Amino acid sequence: MQKRLLCVLFLFVCISSRAQFDTLFAKEGIRRCADSLALGFKQKNWPLFTRYSNPAMVGSLGGTELFIQYISETFSQIPDSAWKKYAPGKILQVVKTPGELQCIIELNSVIEWQGRRVTSTAALVGQSWDGGLFWTFFDSQNDAQAARMIKPDLSEALIIPAKKEKLENLSSKSKTKPATKAKAPAKTKQH
Repeated sequence: MQKRLLCVLFLFVCISSRAQFDTLFAKEGIRRCADSLALGFKQKNWPLFTRYSNPAMVGSLGGTELFIQYISETFSQIPDSAWKKYAPGKILQVVKTPGELQCIIELNSVIEWQGRRVTSTAALVGQSWDGGLFWTFFDSQNDAQAARMIKPDLSEALIIPAKKEKLENLSSKSKTKPATKAKAPAKTKQH
């Protein structure tokens, strides 16, 4: 009886440790691929960015060349110096579905342009067909319905959080106090 109990406990520990390993392995893949997506964006290396973008999104815009053209034109109006931050944040969820892994990861960005600073945290949806080694992503628009239009088989278990966004007007670079007026000399009467 004790041997059976010991075998069952051993089997449970093995299964639990395997599940933990898979999650850790998947998270390493998510982080690596999301970093590559962000690097492609920051460097305007659109082929790199496209490689880590969701294939359905790329296809919906007519394929790789047209997707690159669209992204390039969309972001050409914004100078590189405007982007202060564009980086993946926390991995919020990893879910196993039949045939793939799916995830939600934060994308943190700060842009200063046209006298304003926009700080935001958006949710990217990721998917991997190879057990977590390679991932592609798309912006969920922080809306589950919009995300399902892009990926109809999106897991119901994924919770897409609300977008966090803060808009600030940039004040002038000089933050010194205005100089106080010097006292005017007294006027004298001239005859």
